[in-house]
Amino acid sequence: MIVSLLKYAVGTVRFKVTGDYPERFLNQLAAYRISFWDVGRSGNDIVLSIKATDYGKLRKIRGKNRIRTRVLKRSGLPFKIKKYRLRIGFLAGAVLFFAALWFLSGFVWNINVVGNSKLSEREIIDALRELGLYEGCRVSSVDAKLLKTRLALKLDGIAWASVNLEGTTATVNISEVLDTEKTDPIPCNLKASRDGIVKRLEVNEGTITVSVGQTVRAGDILVSGITEYKDGSHSLGRSSGRVYAETNRSLSYLATFVQTEKVYTKKPVKRSVLTVFGVDVPLYLGSLKGNFVPSTEVKQFGSGARRIPLKITETTFKEVDIRAFEIGTEVAVELAEAKLAEMEKEELKGAEILSKSVTSSICEKGVRITAEYTLLENIAEQDLLLIYDEK
Repeated sequence: MIVSLLKYAVGTVRFKVTGDYPERFLNQLAAYRISFWDVGRSGNDIVLSIKATDYGKLRKIRGKNRIRTRVLKRSGLPFKIKKYRLRIGFLAGAVLFFAALWFLSGFVWNINVVGNSKLSEREIIDALRELGLYEGCRVSSVDAKLLKTRLALKLDGIAWASVNLEGTTATVNISEVLDTEKTDPIPCNLKASRDGIVKRLEVNEGTITVSVGQTVRAGDILVSGITEYKDGSHSLGRSSGRVYAETNRSLSYLATFVQTEKVYTKKPVKRSVLTVFGVDVPLYLGSLKGNFVPSTEVKQFGSGARRIPLKITETTFKEVDIRAFEIGTEVAVELAEAKLAEMEKEELKGAEILSKSVTSSICEKGVRITAEYTLLENIAEQDLLLIYDEK
């Protein structure tokens, strides 16, 4: 038993001896005072075991006897330590990491305020801090039931509040006190956003200053927010409604014969940044040179509401090369028509097209398509009514 323990402590190498007269090899081992055991045969070869510290001494003996050795098995404590030395360090680091995560999960790291419109989030956060809820406080120190009552008493604008703790996140729901006093509307006119001929009036509030069939210019008052009375007095109000007019507009697009495209040239490069308590720690060395298109992905530590102030931002950079290529007239026409359709959908949104005239021309650079429109659209836009006191 003791001998086995000693062999395990110093380590054992079992190997095969191949060559001419391997028996001489055993004699050489004895001459060099190298202990061996468990000698056996494998065909014409000899198999035996020696201490791990003696295996390095075999080089001289192998050379003298023209034999070869091949390790079959290494066993014992030294090899176990060598095998798991790096793994033990990694395991210890992983244990410490998850222990830190578990420890940090006992703190509040995120506070979400919901339902506030008049009170600023900063006001509510400051009040919560004074009451004991803040980023970095222990979850166990927060009494949610007591906190919601104290918060409603501390801030006058809160009718009621609730505090929900889920993992490392505290969600504060706010219901603010409703104003019973009716606020006066801000006085304004409705003015023309562009030139046109008035076709239809849909006015909700205000004094109409134009009539159907009248030509107006951009900036003209269509509906006034000033109401004048027979006694010379007046009142200010908020004009609202729509004024539809017949307008003329044009759109144009030039499709050039020389187009460009982005071509990805190399394998994407990734760069990661670890953010700990708001501090960014780059996990890379060096800088990138060239023209790159970035895309970013954020990985938050923790699941669901049990988030902790650790995250990794991974940005993938794709190197691109801007390359030019030529297109023919027919393709240029198709491209211009497609782009014009996109422009029409975006810029004429909400307008009714009464008529449309399209022309195209070929120039040195490419093909230009121009469309002339007659539209029926709402040209009324609100314009703040400013009244100056006469002194």
